[in-house]
Amino acid sequence: MSETRLERLRNLMAQRGIDAVALVPSANLFYLTGVQMHLSERVTLAIITPDAAHLIVPVLEVPRVESRTKIPLTLHAWSDAAWVGAGWDSLKRAVSLDGKRVALDYYNVRVLEQAQLQEFAPTLIQSDAGPLMAELRMNKDAAEVDAMRRAARVLEDSLEELYKEIAPGKTENEMAARWQWLMFEHGADTIPDPPIVAAGENSAQPHTTATTRQIQKGDLVILDGWCTVDGYYGDITRTVAIGNVADELKRIYEIVRAANKAGRAAVKPGAQCQDVDRAARQVIRDAGYGEYFVHRTGHGLGLEVHEAPNMVEGDTRVMTPGLTFTVEPGIYLAGNGGVRIEDDIVVTQEGGESMMRSSHALRVL
Repeated sequence: MSETRLERLRNLMAQRGIDAVALVPSANLFYLTGVQMHLSERVTLAIITPDAAHLIVPVLEVPRVESRTKIPLTLHAWSDAAWVGAGWDSLKRAVSLDGKRVALDYYNVRVLEQAQLQEFAPTLIQSDAGPLMAELRMNKDAAEVDAMRRAARVLEDSLEELYKEIAPGKTENEMAARWQWLMFEHGADTIPDPPIVAAGENSAQPHTTATTRQIQKGDLVILDGWCTVDGYYGDITRTVAIGNVADELKRIYEIVRAANKAGRAAVKPGAQCQDVDRAARQVIRDAGYGEYFVHRTGHGLGLEVHEAPNMVEGDTRVMTPGLTFTVEPGIYLAGNGGVRIEDDIVVTQEGGESMMRSSHALRVL
């Protein structure tokens, strides 16, 4: 699998006149090598060329790399005593990047690695590897989609359990922590960040964090969570009512529900990503709440919870089978409450398929 990915990368490098790609521990490195690591003060840097794959790596990480890599890697190991200069010295004996066109993973490479690379090859010509890696990763194969479906099941099944525990008097923090635990119980591998649990007026903040606010009768509560299975993300948002809620809150819920449906209906091979945003946004605009829909309709999903493409005006990329992303329109009324409904979508030959099975009808707890 990863050998094929490496071949595809090298083909794209040749087409674009790129001599090398530089990656640090990230989703991109995992995608190509199968090695999952984290950034730290100990520099790890992969250099992919047309005929080799090099990795500057701390010696203490060598056993992990050797046991997990799915592609041949030439390791340039360095010890804490010698520090990273030993790794660069080893690389210098194997490859020269002076005057070469080197694409760096701008989103993840730090100034730390960039400065060392520039010192190693002062005349290299630098560019962004982001578009290159996005093109490789956007369309998922069957195994990747299967992992995402299983992540979606974890989220929905854990949320069903959480619904039984949400009640007036419980705090947002309590429910966020409980949901995380339930995700693990239902099979999540990782949950990199706590889920969003936002009640009442806090639900009008699209990207808030859970607080000590107690859930009260009459609240709308936004529940937005994500987790990975086999490295791939699922991402879900549901909005529930605590008892009877104000008429306007019921109204905006039904508008968002219709917008979500319209966005999903716009998914089909050959259409543009922005078409999904246009369809969902038009429903909300026609209902008189356009100014309260303040974010894109969706984002790519895969090894990262936010990746390419974007379902937003201006993203003219064409949808093709295997593309995976979210559809998550929302309305947010400051001081009152908000609604968001999110599903994970995969483009098929026939159209768009939701990986979620749970109902969009307003659930009253």
